[in-house]
Amino acid sequence: MNIDDLVRRGRPDSTGWARSDAGRRALDGAVAAASAEDPADRAVAGRARASRPALRWSFLGTGIAGVAAAGVLAVSVVSAPQDAPTDVPPLAGGQPGAVDSAGGGATPLTARDILLAAANRAEQAPAETGRYWHVKTIDVYGPVPVGTGAGAYSLLRSSINESWDAGDPREASWSGYRDLGSRPRSADDERAWRAAGSPTKWNIDVDGPTKLVLSTRPGKGSLDRDPESPRYLEDIGELTLEQVRQLPDEPGALRTWVTDQIRTGRDMGFAAGSAESNRLLFGFLSRLLLDTPAPPKVRAAAFRILADIPGVRSLGTVQDERGRSGQGVEFRSGSGTEWQLIVDTSTHRLLASKIISIPKDASVSGGKEHSTLVLTAEWSDALPKAPTLPQE
Repeated sequence: MNIDDLVRRGRPDSTGWARSDAGRRALDGAVAAASAEDPADRAVAGRARASRPALRWSFLGTGIAGVAAAGVLAVSVVSAPQDAPTDVPPLAGGQPGAVDSAGGGATPLTARDILLAAANRAEQAPAETGRYWHVKTIDVYGPVPVGTGAGAYSLLRSSINESWDAGDPREASWSGYRDLGSRPRSADDERAWRAAGSPTKWNIDVDGPTKLVLSTRPGKGSLDRDPESPRYLEDIGELTLEQVRQLPDEPGALRTWVTDQIRTGRDMGFAAGSAESNRLLFGFLSRLLLDTPAPPKVRAAAFRILADIPGVRSLGTVQDERGRSGQGVEFRSGSGTEWQLIVDTSTHRLLASKIISIPKDASVSGGKEHSTLVLTAEWSDALPKAPTLPQE
């Protein structure tokens, strides 16, 4: 079975897609993001929308993330520096999860406090209108190990993903993509990178006929017309825009709807209230809040459900990879997956989501992480265009 056959199982009408430019970008992203995940982890962790707005595939089953996690891609990573030394372009200000100490001695908020406050703000938000549901994110994923021994270090890859989902089904929807390049993951990794001569390109061995080349330099932006109408919450309904607008806006009814999908859905089958059901409930509702055009009352209901899931805890004031501060909450599944959300308390919107997948086998070193930083998620009349580089 070739790669297109595998893709087609999770993405119908996609003949040749895996060999297209968009398909290659998705596969490259999956190399770094998904190789450590199990099927249930992929249900809540996928970016895969690690290329979310542009490429709408399933988080479960045999979509792109499933191919990568099954070992079809990236079973080993090696590196060879190629270019003259240069400074690596930073993504921006903060380290993921870094505590912002400017708040001083304020009384710490519980996760429930944070999420219920966001629910109240969401409920009071006015309904938005516009020609397109416009989502723009920066996605950061890795780590990609480079080198061996004392000189080893890790990279993070990042890209801009942008989508313009037409509110009128008779109009076209569009997706944009831009590779932002790779950079050392931490201060220690940056020191090791500089000691290695500050390379700007790396050859990455993958399980295939060609090597993947990573670079510190951003790529060119692209804009493509979507071949299909937008769908949302792919693994629990592949909802149309109209179906999203009709989701229950009462917390009990929304929770029942989502847990019913988890109980009956393909590759799931977990009873409501079980640990696996709660993990997927947290993941799917986070996805709804991150980039789905749900009405204000539906968003409020989702926040209230998250507030009542056992095991959700506060991280206090934290920063995302661009140095933006918000209130962090974390859910640990107990099966090797951590999900962190950063809430902008002034707007009730999510600033960022981060998923960390830790190998279950203690003999396997390291884990995988994927962060989605939301730059825009709103209805807009602005016309689609290829993504530009983000302002620092």
